[in-house]
Amino acid sequence: MSIRRIALYALLFTASLCVCLAQAQPDDPGNALIEFLNQSIDWYRRVQLPGQLSTSPSDSIYANYDHSYSVQVISLIFDSARAQAQQIRLDHPQNSTPSTENRLSQLVASAQDKVKQAAADLAALQAQSANSNGKKTKVTDDQIAEQKSELDLAQARFEALQNMSAFATVGAEAGLMGKINDLERNIPEARIARNVEHGIHQIHSETNRTQNPANANPTDASPSAPGGSTAPSENATGGASSNAPPTGISLFSPLPANASPVPAKQPSNSIVSLASDVISLSNKLRAQRDALAATAQLREALNRVRAPLSRQVRAVNQRGDDLSAQPQSNDPAVLADRRKQIDELTADFKRLSVILLPLAKANLMLDSVSNNLAGWQGETERDCSAKARSLLFRVGFLLLAIILVGIAANFWRRAIFRYIREPRRRNQFLLIRRIVVTVVIVLILVFALSTELGSLATFAGLLTAGIAFALQNVILSVAAYFFLIGRYGIRVGDRIQIGEVTGDVVNIGLVRMQLVELDTSGGEARPTGRIVVFSNSVVFQPSSNFFKQLPGSNFAWRRISLTLAADVDYTLAQQCISAAVAGVYDTYKPELDQQHLVLERSFAIHIGKAEPQTRLRLQETGLEIMVLYPIVLSQAAQIDDRMTHALLDTIASEPRLRLVGGGLTNIKPVDATPSRPVSATGK
Repeated sequence: MSIRRIALYALLFTASLCVCLAQAQPDDPGNALIEFLNQSIDWYRRVQLPGQLSTSPSDSIYANYDHSYSVQVISLIFDSARAQAQQIRLDHPQNSTPSTENRLSQLVASAQDKVKQAAADLAALQAQSANSNGKKTKVTDDQIAEQKSELDLAQARFEALQNMSAFATVGAEAGLMGKINDLERNIPEARIARNVEHGIHQIHSETNRTQNPANANPTDASPSAPGGSTAPSENATGGASSNAPPTGISLFSPLPANASPVPAKQPSNSIVSLASDVISLSNKLRAQRDALAATAQLREALNRVRAPLSRQVRAVNQRGDDLSAQPQSNDPAVLADRRKQIDELTADFKRLSVILLPLAKANLMLDSVSNNLAGWQGETERDCSAKARSLLFRVGFLLLAIILVGIAANFWRRAIFRYIREPRRRNQFLLIRRIVVTVVIVLILVFALSTELGSLATFAGLLTAGIAFALQNVILSVAAYFFLIGRYGIRVGDRIQIGEVTGDVVNIGLVRMQLVELDTSGGEARPTGRIVVFSNSVVFQPSSNFFKQLPGSNFAWRRISLTLAADVDYTLAQQCISAAVAGVYDTYKPELDQQHLVLERSFAIHIGKAEPQTRLRLQETGLEIMVLYPIVLSQAAQIDDRMTHALLDTIASEPRLRLVGGGLTNIKPVDATPSRPVSATGK
């Protein structure tokens, strides 16, 4: 068999299967009704959504109006649906399994007849027993006992069949009507409104019966459906007269839970509040548009449901007009036939009015809901436009304020560079400018974004606590900056030592400082070509070993140790060496004197002059002479070179100065010992 033939057979089989399925599952007339009810429930929920997004007290009025009328509309639609379901059940009895119901009804009737027959036989036997005597009385009593047993059995069978019949009837009626009731449970307000209206209608009927006893029976009679079946009382509510109270909640009834009155709030012009209002209004506007669209769709669906019913009503009215227009006849047969036709038209009109009248009322109320939603949407659009314009104005004002602050900061910076020549003061003013500009911009942003002063204070407190915890090192560095730029702080160009790093300060920032690293291992400070960055908080660390020169000073100390023979005249040795050191010292003494003068003026304490000193110490190898002399840091290499030449020339010119051991030692800077840090003047 070829592949083409197999594919053709498969296609034919699929088509035949689809036709069989289509024939096996005919359209249920109740499906369209259930679909219409689902659409109505979806519309009801969409209409309630704008009320849940209320943002102003006026929204409560619109929400209350929509809620009241939507409850009435959905209640009327369910009333009409019940009437339609009853009509569908009568028009399509095959959907309600009549054979089972008829069989059970026949069994119940038969059992009831047996109960009646057994009761009649028992009564006859009891009457016979009253007129009998002797042996016959005993026989009659036995027959009565046996008949009572038969009556009990017949009664038990009748009750069992009656319960089964009631259960089958409920199960048969729980088809389309059960689905409608299940759908109505999704909207408790509709069930409550229907029950309230039914109670009011019953009270109204009782009042009319009391006032007009002659008309009690025709007034209370429910409309009869075709076929002689009486519609349930809950279906009759859809066809109540216009004099009855309207179905659902009154327009002036208390607001539902989802449309509670919105308290009036103080207007706020902050950007955050305006943005929040615009977003809320946009969401509410979107919900209103969806509700309007759903209302239009429901109206179209309702008109489609009403159209065939309206045609049937017009046809009934036309037939009634035609019968009324016929001339009067004296023939009893003609009059009886005309009366029969009019009675049939009356029954048809009542049947259609029970279905059509709730839909007509719902259509009118849908127009009211649509108009109310349209007015509400217009008001919301106006509010949203006003809030959006105010928001744009606030944002523009904020940007303009920031731009103006930036322009003012630029002019301030130019003025600082133009009128302040000293680098130290210029850096200070630039820092002040940076702090002021930052504070102003932050204040502008806070006041623009905050909603209330109370919330602003709370927000500022929480923000400050969070910043203090997260940026504690940064805050400590900022606090240290003000110590560093103080009177005895550091300046650009100062030489400082932090730990094992020595360098010249090239920049002092708000958070950190930069140094040009210097190599002092050879006695002379030489740049290493690297920039070292330290956090300003290093000044608060106890183990940081932060050193700097005294303000106005630029000197350091050097040390030379000489070991002479034990038999050398120590007085002569001290004089010769002191004279050599003093000769070199006199060449740069004026500069050290000037620095000493500056220190005396800057500090309130006495500071000794930096002058050479000679110390003698006895050692096991001989007499040690230690020479301490100050140097100018900017001339350290030259001074050390001249000092070395002077000492060598002095020792060479005096034969009595004999060195022992390795001879001259290296010239060493006076550093801090491991057990005691050096002072700020140390190098």
